[in-house]
Amino acid sequence: MKVLVAAEDSGSLKDISFPFGTNTSVQQSTQPTITTFASAGRSSYVQRMLIAKLKSGKAYICIARKGGIIQLYDINPPHALFVEWKDMMHPPDDAFVGLEYVEGKLSSCTATGKLVMRDLQSISDSTNHYYTLLGEPINAFRVHPNQPNVIAYGGKERELEVSVIENLYRREPDSNADSESDQSSSWYIGATPTGRSLSRRKLWKAKNVKNDELDLRVPVWISDIRFLDVNRDSTGDFRLVVSTRFGHVRVYETKYSRKPIVNVEVGDHPLIALSPYTNDNEIIYCDTNSTTARFNVINGRRGGHYSGAAGSILCLDSFFPEQESVAPTISTSDDSNSRESSRQSSIARTASGDVPLLATGGLDRFLRVYNLQTRELVAKVYVGTKLSAVCIIDGSSTVPSEPLSERESDEEDDGVTTEGGRKRRKALKTEDEDDKAGSATDEDESKKRRRKRVRLDDEEASDDDDDEDDVDDVWNLLDTEDDGPRIKEEEEEDKAASSSTAPASAAQSSRRRRKQST
Repeated sequence: MKVLVAAEDSGSLKDISFPFGTNTSVQQSTQPTITTFASAGRSSYVQRMLIAKLKSGKAYICIARKGGIIQLYDINPPHALFVEWKDMMHPPDDAFVGLEYVEGKLSSCTATGKLVMRDLQSISDSTNHYYTLLGEPINAFRVHPNQPNVIAYGGKERELEVSVIENLYRREPDSNADSESDQSSSWYIGATPTGRSLSRRKLWKAKNVKNDELDLRVPVWISDIRFLDVNRDSTGDFRLVVSTRFGHVRVYETKYSRKPIVNVEVGDHPLIALSPYTNDNEIIYCDTNSTTARFNVINGRRGGHYSGAAGSILCLDSFFPEQESVAPTISTSDDSNSRESSRQSSIARTASGDVPLLATGGLDRFLRVYNLQTRELVAKVYVGTKLSAVCIIDGSSTVPSEPLSERESDEEDDGVTTEGGRKRRKALKTEDEDDKAGSATDEDESKKRRRKRVRLDDEEASDDDDDEDDVDDVWNLLDTEDDGPRIKEEEEEDKAASSSTAPASAAQSSRRRRKQST
């Protein structure tokens, strides 16, 4: 399989190829092939990354760098730079909070609320970009997967909003054209009176939850947004799930309420990102405390954890084998047909022989790949740098009969590296051998002291100092006897001796008295 990661320390991209079962924490494991390219320094590290497939069928790596730079690289080695845009230069403290590619339109949004939409069907055209201002602050931005004119955004003390781009239109289908080739260009941006600006209209805005048990206002800080049940045929009926920096996962139904229908605090740590699951009833979330787990958006229950990470998880990416081959369709029939289309789309995601995957990366400098459904760790690669973005390019590989055990791999990297782990285990082994040798020496010295004590106390043994075997026999006999019976026998012997000597002492005393009187 092939995974693309972004290194924050060097501002570069790393193309990593490896088979399932790879674990770089084990010396005998298969080592991956890593190709580093597009280095730009930490001041211009990659903040957002995705794979954009153009109308011609050729795929490109699309990245958004710190400083307002957007670049497209060839997905195949040597990963040549295809095009670069610098017209989004913004202050250094600004950052990209969203990068989306839907229906041939590349949308990028910054924390200051500047939204730029580009038509990648005409990359050579210098006037192919349109923009609008959403207001600040914004920490999360998302485009509807089937309707590029619908956007959702939110941020710190800014509730979730859903807006529509009014001058983005759908083309009428052409019966003579190849549907597959024209699929990515089915939407176009119409002319506006103000030049290259986008006309935006707000559709829906969320409302904060009720006050807590102390009657205090609950703070708002949205960190990520995802659209669910994307096959709904409606311009105002959406289901969205958001994560917050206060540890909440909230689910909204725009048709029924402005408040969330599900609001669960899944942990005490800030949530970072969300990633889709194989069905629309669950979502994957990660936080700043190495937790990556599933969440059921229907009943609000937390699912199984994807364990093994040490430190904050900064990026997630889900891979579905058949997702690209299934064309998204917007049903124009009744609600029952729409629900059936949604169900078939969810089933088609896992219809392939390959398994759905989840890739994670963060502060511990490891790339981990899991089986999305069974939560088994199928690959673990040490990258050597903090990861800011991850993207699975190709997930085809043979699944091993025995998946990796994260517990075994953690034992291997006790010293951060495999060499350090071997040194530590060697030192512990040497200490154990020294302890055993010291115990044996102490036992020999104790035996010698006991032999000497027996020689001094036993008069018969003192007559023959060379008879060490008898001394050992005496000491072994003392060791094997129980203290209780032996002490009892000695007390009885003392009583018998005192009773036998008592009459003799009385007779001697009477003889002395008669002698003195005479």
